[in-house]
Amino acid sequence: MKIFPSDKIEITTSLSLEEVRTILTNNIRQKTGVIFGSNNSKNTKLFEGSFEQDRFEIQRVITGRNSFLPQIKGHIRPSMNGTKLIADLTIHKFVIGFMVVWFSLVTISLIFGSTSLQTNPIFLLVPLIMIAFGIVLVKFGYNIQKNKSISDLKMILNGKLIHKNSI
Repeated sequence: MKIFPSDKIEITTSLSLEEVRTILTNNIRQKTGVIFGSNNSKNTKLFEGSFEQDRFEIQRVITGRNSFLPQIKGHIRPSMNGTKLIADLTIHKFVIGFMVVWFSLVTISLIFGSTSLQTNPIFLLVPLIMIAFGIVLVKFGYNIQKNKSISDLKMILNGKLIHKNSI
């Protein structure tokens, strides 16, 4: 079972490589800080990050903060009938590092609690519940935002998702 979700997608479109470049350039802004409150109507760009030499590192523009927002790294290339976008969706490396430390500390407390002779077995449920909660939180938070990110990419490119798998 994979604790940290990630996906690889391929989206094809009948648009030319130059048209896709223009669309991505017009829909990606430079990364900014966290925005609280209502979404500003001046911002019409769906993604933030960078797009250079047919490679991109982006994430969806959202209001507030979501640590499980997929980081999308990929590239575009010409295909027989238009253009193909190939991307990997992952969780931010800082979040993975934080969750590894968190899971490690909870696991250590579970091990020490289980080896202690005077520990009531009911108290061992707390670390197990914390581990299960962490796994569900990561997967749920990522999957909701992943689907929105893929839908937005398909929409702006007028493309079709031809390949999606967990890596």
